[in-house]
Amino acid sequence: MPAAQRTAWDAYLTMTRRLLPAVNDETIRPAATHGELRGLVVRIERYAPLWGEHGPMLLAALRGIPEGSDRADVAELLQVIADRLYLISIGPLQSRRDRRGCRRNAGTYGADPPHRQGDCDR
Repeated sequence: MPAAQRTAWDAYLTMTRRLLPAVNDETIRPAATHGELRGLVVRIERYAPLWGEHGPMLLAALRGIPEGSDRADVAELLQVIADRLYLISIGPLQSRRDRRGCRRNAGTYGADPPHRQGDCDR
């Protein structure tokens, strides 16, 4: 897997397994998620040059989150960023075919991120 895809996948997993669940959990204080978010910004700053046009867009989106923003708004923006990281991680369109043959969740780019897929009934 090329470095651009590998680093995008790593950032995607950080977002979907750690940051998004923390932002969506009302029992976790916003200050606790701020450090995790800052870590993600640092990671994306480091790897943005590998992602072509997507890198600056992701950085601008992350840096545009105002301090004290509503959890729902932050979660929605982070979800969009996670979707973009997923698309970067799966590579060119030719390789994005759903290998299981399920087309129910196929989106514009040929496959939805794992966190958005439902069951496939063939």
